[in-house]
Amino acid sequence: MVKTAIQLYTLDGFDVSDATKVEIAAETTVDGIEIVFDGIPSDETVKTIRETALEVAGLSIGIDDLDGSIDKIVTTCEILDCDTVVLGYLDESYYESAQTTGETADLLSTYGTRFEKHGLQFLYHVHRHEFDSLGDRTHFDLLREEVNESVMFELDLGWIGVAGTDPYAVIEEVGTQAASVHLKDMNFETEQFVNLGDGDLDIERAARTAIEAGVDWLIYEHENPKDPVESVVTGASKLHKFKQTNLSQ
Repeated sequence: MVKTAIQLYTLDGFDVSDATKVEIAAETTVDGIEIVFDGIPSDETVKTIRETALEVAGLSIGIDDLDGSIDKIVTTCEILDCDTVVLGYLDESYYESAQTTGETADLLSTYGTRFEKHGLQFLYHVHRHEFDSLGDRTHFDLLREEVNESVMFELDLGWIGVAGTDPYAVIEEVGTQAASVHLKDMNFETEQFVNLGDGDLDIERAARTAIEAGVDWLIYEHENPKDPVESVVTGASKLHKFKQTNLSQ
């Protein structure tokens, strides 16, 4: 059954502790949170997560976090009782040609295999440039073909729409290779971030397609909300609606 979560980066502009951000998410109806890795979490943050009983849907990391040892990432997952690591971004230089995309697939596969040995699922979070053309297909098409089975995907539907690609078709095509989706609403032409339901993403269709594809998590994220708390509350309420609609069918 699908679960719902808030990417706590949505609250990044709200000057409070991580523990308080967890509490804000816990006051909504979501099942979990996605956290940005910033070293071993504080005791206060860990205590709050346990007290609220929120699941950690994923630990989002950067490519720099993978330099050298991954022990600290693994330890953080153990502390948070989290079984999923998400590489949140790779820039355009990783997709300059078919050759570099193939090399990127090898890189992701290497890390996916390393995390798999620690009992962790490894996801790659796609943005816009992965959908640039390679003739009759995209870099993402090639990436999907070249990665090994240890690599799965987190689909950011807002950025996929900005790329001029049909996000609903991508969900269907990726199928069980996608463990989660980011329901991020945007004005596709201006690339402006908006609250869920205020942009060009057909959020009901997106959620229904993701649920039918068997994703584990529907995750709400807004990269630059004017009112972070209000954005989290309204986003969570819509996620709850989608989940309830699915349960009643």
